[in-house]
Amino acid sequence: MRYLTIQRNKSFVGCLMRLKIYIEDHTSNEIKIHGVPCRKIGTIKNGEQQSFMIGDEKLRIYVIADKFSKNYCSDFYEVPEGTENIFISGSCKYNPLNGNAFRFDGIPTEEMKYHRKKATRRGILVGLIIFIIFFAIGFASTFAPLLGTPEEKVFTKGNMSITLNEEFTEEVYGYSNFEAVYDTNDMAVFVIKEKFDGYTITEDMTVKEYCDAVIKANGQNAKTQQKDGLTYYEYTGNSDQGQKFRYIAFTYKADDGFYLVQFAVSDDMYEDYDDDIFAYAKSVSIKQNSYT
Repeated sequence: MRYLTIQRNKSFVGCLMRLKIYIEDHTSNEIKIHGVPCRKIGTIKNGEQQSFMIGDEKLRIYVIADKFSKNYCSDFYEVPEGTENIFISGSCKYNPLNGNAFRFDGIPTEEMKYHRKKATRRGILVGLIIFIIFFAIGFASTFAPLLGTPEEKVFTKGNMSITLNEEFTEEVYGYSNFEAVYDTNDMAVFVIKEKFDGYTITEDMTVKEYCDAVIKANGQNAKTQQKDGLTYYEYTGNSDQGQKFRYIAFTYKADDGFYLVQFAVSDDMYEDYDDDIFAYAKSVSIKQNSYT
């Protein structure tokens, strides 16, 4: 037996996503990644290093985001036969076509290059399917304003609920790393839940301290603000097409962790939705929660 150590280099891309590590195991029925039987050996957070005991035989190590995207948002490393301990590293790379997949450092083998190209093609296909679904939803919703002011609508996910309006729909495909995602033609709402882990995120932290920690972890040029009992921060970013977006992220504390509820609107439309966003943020309710 020998030790395999994986270092996930710190990166803004996919920083909130905990990646899953699988090892090739032809006796396992747990999962197949690109047709290879595998079993899960652990998870790894942004900037974290993990070590695992593995056998001396030649085998593959896979890093994936989740089971839904395992065949396009993934990468593998082939560990050679031997008894020496192995150290490998990598990070998530920005590429919407493959879901910002994790990539191992170093020069890829020809088989790794083929795997990455094939995965990207599958990612494009999945993205096209999602686009068609979104387009169909968007096309139908364009006629809603002609029927009058949309009614309020409460969306619930687990212990959290938020009051938006009936123009919003819940998205269920391609967003497995979020607790929930709601969107309209003009706005998107992303909900992330991060449970207390006893180390970096603890139940002793205040909402402001957590907000400060999120800003620091993401390397964002922002500062924690408080208004009307809400704790939040704002920042801007550009899409692949160069369109500027404004983001405002609100933080909430529950009994078992923190919620980050982030609103995204194109920068030129932000003033039109500023009041709505704060009204939506104030409507967030978490069962059995305790604010600090």
